[in-house]
Amino acid sequence: MPLALDRVRYNSKKRFVFIASKFTICRYIFMPKMQPINRLKGFRDILPEDSHYWDFAISVIESVAQGAGLEKIEVPMLEKSDLFLRSVGEETDVVSKEMYVFDGSKNKGTSGKKDKEEQSQLALRPELTAGIVRAYIENGMQVWPKPVSLYTIGRCFRHENPQSGRFREFTQCSVEIFGESDPTIDANTIGVSWQMLTDMRITSAEININSMGCSVCRPRIKKILTDFFKKKESKLCDDCKKRLKKNPLRILDCKNEKCQALIAVAPLMIENICEDCKGHFMSVLEYLDEMGVPYNLAPNLVRGFDYYNRTVFEIITKNDTKRQNALGGGGRYDCLVEELGGEMTPAIGFGLGIDRIVEHLKTENIRVPKPKSKINVYVIHLGEESKKIALQIVKNLRKIGISVGMAVGKDTIKAQMKAADKVNALFSVIIGQREAVTNVALVRDMRDGIQETVELKELTERVFNMVEERKAEEEDYRKNKKIKK
Repeated sequence: MPLALDRVRYNSKKRFVFIASKFTICRYIFMPKMQPINRLKGFRDILPEDSHYWDFAISVIESVAQGAGLEKIEVPMLEKSDLFLRSVGEETDVVSKEMYVFDGSKNKGTSGKKDKEEQSQLALRPELTAGIVRAYIENGMQVWPKPVSLYTIGRCFRHENPQSGRFREFTQCSVEIFGESDPTIDANTIGVSWQMLTDMRITSAEININSMGCSVCRPRIKKILTDFFKKKESKLCDDCKKRLKKNPLRILDCKNEKCQALIAVAPLMIENICEDCKGHFMSVLEYLDEMGVPYNLAPNLVRGFDYYNRTVFEIITKNDTKRQNALGGGGRYDCLVEELGGEMTPAIGFGLGIDRIVEHLKTENIRVPKPKSKINVYVIHLGEESKKIALQIVKNLRKIGISVGMAVGKDTIKAQMKAADKVNALFSVIIGQREAVTNVALVRDMRDGIQETVELKELTERVFNMVEERKAEEEDYRKNKKIKK
């Protein structure tokens, strides 16, 4: 016969439940402690204390991008995996080892039916360029006036070994320019990436640059490198032995110490490119000199993806061997649009790793501005009647476009004033028990502490005028300060 329970108590410290029935039969049931659910390996939280670094980096990137005439584009995080197989390359580590791939045929909607597109493999994007090229083709951007200059900022995913500077979910900025092959575009694009970093006050960055040749001279370069590395095959790592058979250029991107020693004495790509590529590359360097953008020649620099040709570059931080020191990089990919089904279109682009930029800003103690609070008015109350009036005030002020904060607990007036000060509110509106009875409110200037009593029926208009006056004062101050500079 089941017990009829009339009293249940839970002891949180000893983690047991005391159960008593009306028959005074008592027993303890020990409850297991609930285990927290932790974040996935290689993923992380961005806490409020770090958010201003992210806001700063992204705001600088967007300001420079828009000032350079780039237009913003957004592309999906989920694409058909074939997009990356054909663009990035099947033999790259990103595709062969690190890409998150899903079997679309196993996914059903609420109707139980499968979309036609879900019969294929799907992938979380490991990089942004391929998706933008797909969007360029699919949305008919080929007919837009050239060059088509785009940028985006978004999350990417790679199932790689998490370590300092590397995450499985990371944020990138990607800049892509379509339709021009002139070396001026190369220099200007590199200049944009350099300006983004210098505007972030990163002074320890440097640019390494090279030319990987074109479809004319690439076969000769591959043969020269294949002949060289075949003689040293026994000293290559296992991955590079596979690369030797399929794409020897990938060996030059290997970070294994044994392979690095061989790469250091390998034939230089820059000495084996064709005359057209040499002329193009020399022009790029001349334009960079004209723009005052510093660079280092890196004769065997390659990029990790198969779609690159001619100009390639990488931005690293000097004298940084403790962690991943590449902040970004890019180059030309003149054949990628055609390889993905579009018309032959010259193109160039670059990516910046915002996670690494933020880590660098913090490690190097680079001061970044903390965002000012957007709260104009903070409503403070004490007592139940005051709370009801405070809620009405909040509604009225927000309705006319005033940003308003409000304490929702039972804190003291003093504690609520500290909260108003913490968010840098311009003014506070105080409703105590006396004010609630007399239908008035105290409006306090948070800058100098001066306050005045305002009737509730006039409060909305009065606060609106005070906020507008303060905004005008601050705008005049900023303008005058800018003129003096």
